[in-house]
Amino acid sequence: MKMKNLMKMQTLLIMLVIGAATFVWSCNRDEDIIEGDKTELNALIAEADALATAATSNDYPQADINTYKTALATVKAAAATPLTQVQIDNLVTQLTEAMTLFNSKAYGYIDESLYLNAGWHFDEGTGTTATAYSTVPHVATFKQGNVVILGAGALSPTWVDGVKGGKAVYLDKGAHLEVPYTTAFLPVNLTISVWIKPLELYEHNYVVSQNYWNGYKLQTQGGGKPFFTYKKVDGGIIDADNETDNSITAGVWKHVVVSVNGTTKELKFYVNGTLTKTWTEANKGIGPLTQTLTSPGPQPFIIGCVATDAELAANFMEWTTADNLGYFKGAIDELKIFKIALTDGQVSKLYNDEKP
Repeated sequence: MKMKNLMKMQTLLIMLVIGAATFVWSCNRDEDIIEGDKTELNALIAEADALATAATSNDYPQADINTYKTALATVKAAAATPLTQVQIDNLVTQLTEAMTLFNSKAYGYIDESLYLNAGWHFDEGTGTTATAYSTVPHVATFKQGNVVILGAGALSPTWVDGVKGGKAVYLDKGAHLEVPYTTAFLPVNLTISVWIKPLELYEHNYVVSQNYWNGYKLQTQGGGKPFFTYKKVDGGIIDADNETDNSITAGVWKHVVVSVNGTTKELKFYVNGTLTKTWTEANKGIGPLTQTLTSPGPQPFIIGCVATDAELAANFMEWTTADNLGYFKGAIDELKIFKIALTDGQVSKLYNDEKP
C-alpha cells in the first residue's frame, strides 16, 4: 500500500513537471496568449503554502513532505508565467489533487468516505432534524421525552453552542433524537466518537443506543466514567467502563471514544484523545458485535436516550421511573459512527482536529 501511494505521488509530480514545461514552452512560442484569471489559483497556492509551512515530520513522513513541496514549487513556477484559462484550471485541479493526496499521508488520517457510516456536526441551529454529513445522509429527528413517565416536564431537544464554533443539541427530561435503523449502525467493527458536555453526572446518562443492550449503548456513570454495553455474536453481553473516575466532568466538553475490534477482540476507551482503558478477550471476554437484532427486532438508533417510547411501553414500563428512565442531560456534538476500530493515532488526530 505504501509503495502504491508513493508511486501515485510520484506520478502526480511528473504530470505537474511535464505540464509546467509545456506551459512555459507554449508561452514562449506565443506572445499573443490570452491570459486567464489566476485569482482561484493564487488563493489555492496560498493555502498550499500554509499547509507546506505547517507540515512537520511529527505529522507526516518526511519523504511525503519533500515530494509535496516539490510539486508545489512546480505549480508556483508555472503560475508565474502567462497562462490561458485552461492551463490555469488544469493547475488548480492538479494542485488540489496534490494537497488531497498529501493530507491523506498524515499520521492518523481517517478516510471518512470509506469508513464513516454516520456522522453529525449538528450545525443546523434551527429546525427539528439534524442531517448526517456522511455519504449516507441519515436524518436524526427531534423527539420529546416520554410524557407517560415525565408528564408535563418532558422536553424536546434544543440548539446550543457547540464545542468549536458551531452548534450542538441540548437534551434533558427525555429529549432525544431518533434515526431510522440501518445495518450501518451495527458494523462488524465499531468506533463511536462524540463530544459531550453533561449538565450533571448520574448513572443513566445515555449518549447513544441501538436496541439498548441487545445492540449497544454508550453512557456515562455517576463517577464520571464512560460505560459501554453491547451484545456479542455468541449472545453474551459485555459491560465495561474505562475504570478512571472523573474522566467526565459536569459542565465541561469532553471527547469520548469507544471502539470494538472484532478481530483482535479488544474494546478501548479514549478521553480527549488519550487511551484510558483496554479490555481484551482474556480479561473481559471481548468478542465481535452481533449483527442480528432480536427481542425486539431492529429499533431506531437513538441519540440521548436508551429506548423509544414504544420500547419502554413494551419492555420496561414495570420498572422504569423518571429517575432511571435513561436519558442524557446536557449537550452532544460531533457524533460519528465508524465501521472500523480506530487506531490510537487516528483517535488522537480526530481529537486534535476537533478540539476548540
